[in-house]
This record gives sequence, C-alpha cells and structure tokens, in this order.
Amino acid sequence: MDNIETFDSSRGHNFLTKDKTERTTAQDAMRRAGALFEVAYPPSGWVTADGTAIVTPQITSGVNEGKPRHKYVLRTDTNQVLGLHSHTYAETDGYEFIADMAETMFPESATSCTVFGAGEKIALTQDLIDPIDIGNGDVIQPQICWLTSFNGVWPTAVYDLNHRLFCQNQLVGTPLVRVKHTKNHDTLLEYRIQILEGAMERAGVLAAMARVLRDQEYTDEQFKELVEGLLPINWEEDAGKRKVDNIITKRAACSAAWRKEKEEWGDGNRWLAYNAVQGAEQHNINGRVRGGYYSRDRALEKAIDNHTPLAERAMTLLAV
Repeated sequence: MDNIETFDSSRGHNFLTKDKTERTTAQDAMRRAGALFEVAYPPSGWVTADGTAIVTPQITSGVNEGKPRHKYVLRTDTNQVLGLHSHTYAETDGYEFIADMAETMFPESATSCTVFGAGEKIALTQDLIDPIDIGNGDVIQPQICWLTSFNGVWPTAVYDLNHRLFCQNQLVGTPLVRVKHTKNHDTLLEYRIQILEGAMERAGVLAAMARVLRDQEYTDEQFKELVEGLLPINWEEDAGKRKVDNIITKRAACSAAWRKEKEEWGDGNRWLAYNAVQGAEQHNINGRVRGGYYSRDRALEKAIDNHTPLAERAMTLLAV
C-alpha cells in the first residue's frame, strides 16, 4: 500500500519535517489509504447451545415481516465485522460514495485519508482555498474533513478544519453538514455552497484572531500561570496519588510545546501560548494510551468529538 499523509503525521508536538502531500482525487487518496473496500450485510444470529442450528431473529409483522431483525456490516476482503445494525440501516457497497461526493463537489483537492481500526470509520480531508499566512511564515491551511462510519459511531458529516502546517495541529471546528445513514443519505449531502462558505468564513475568523493574539506579548511566567490554572493540583486531596503524576505529566507536555513554539518563532505571544496548549493536548495528552504509548487515531477522535477542554479553556482565557 502506498503511503499518504494522515491527519496527525507526528508522534509528538514536532515541527513540520516533510513536504505537504500534493492534492489528488478523493478516489486516489482513499485507495492509497486502503479505504475503498467492499462490504456485505449478512443477517445476524447465533448458534444454538447444542450447535445444531443457527437462529436468526426475524421481524414478525408489517411490511418487513420475515426479514432478519438485525444485520452485520461485513468487510468482504477480510471477513471482519465493522458494525451491527437494525434492518432499517441503509446499505452501501462501501465508502466509495464519500469519494464520489467529495470529488464531485471539490475535484482534485484531497490531501489525506485516515482509516480507523479495521475500517469501522474513515476520514478524508480536502484543501479548498489557498493557505493563509498570519505573519512570519506561520501558515494555516483551511480544509474540510469528511467523516463516516459503518459502526454507527459517526454519522456522515463534513467538518471545517484548519491545519496549522508548522506543528501538524488540526484545529477542528463544528460540523457544516451532518447526516444520519438513511435512504436519503446521498441527496441530503448536496450542500456545496454551504460547505465552502462555512469553511471560508471560519478560516477568516481564525486568521483574524490569530493575528490579534500574535501581537500580544506573553511571558514564561504568564504561560506557567496559565497551565497551572488549566491543570490545578489540590495537594490536600491528591498528594501522593496517581492523579498528581498525571497532571504533572500534562503540565510538562504543555511546557515542552511552549519551548518549541518559542524556539521556532522567537518571543512568546498569546497565539503561541494557545498553540502550545492545543498542540500538547492533541499530540501528547489525548493520544496517550496505557503503557505510555501514543495513538494518533485516539487523538484525532477526541479532537473531532470536541474532547479538547484544555484548548477551549485556554482560548477563552487568552482572548480576554
């Protein structure tokens, strides 16, 4: 399988170390990521205790009488089960419908595709407009992100994303379009103007905000106070507990990100402070799993699901 850039190319808050992926078709991006597999929908059931028969619960009345009550989503090339749904779940042959929609709306603008797990979920990004330089080469690339799943965790949705090239941060916005997996699924996604206007509007707001924050000096002591306020320790209740170690580790991640921001851009300012917290949360804190390992899929899922309380609180405090 060919390599293609994923959402989070780094295993820490690293600086950009490779060239940006060239824009390509949505089909090519998804093919190279292994997202264009086919699925089938066999009925769900169980084997009887004596192993002599398979029981498949059926609908007992109405227009669907006699049909299986539930069905699997089965990946046909690996025989892996990707989801379990009721009989009303709308069937598609695979994720290719996302590629077709994305390419029809915004041709040859795909830059990355991520496949989660065995294919239960996927995400596809497209660059819609030129990068925005907020000053001194600190560049934000407005994008949109297509999400969908076969396990029912994500409905099909289109998010606006702003990719900060310097440190691989994904500044995730809110869904521009969100559609449940129903029979009207395809037609309800025909919102090209809404998607484009929404993405461009948020990119402009973010760039304007970044320029204001960039012009406001921020010292090491101020950043230390910010992090301690975001990650407080109650020494009377938490002393000696694992929770203290966890908080100290998170503080250290923020401090390391702050130092790297200043190494790249010079004197500290509020924009760098925000990105230090946001980057530490995305790359180090949210992606941590047991054993001290890092999962970029976990980090991205938390960002998409708005599990970024440190970044949100930091922005509130820094924008005052």
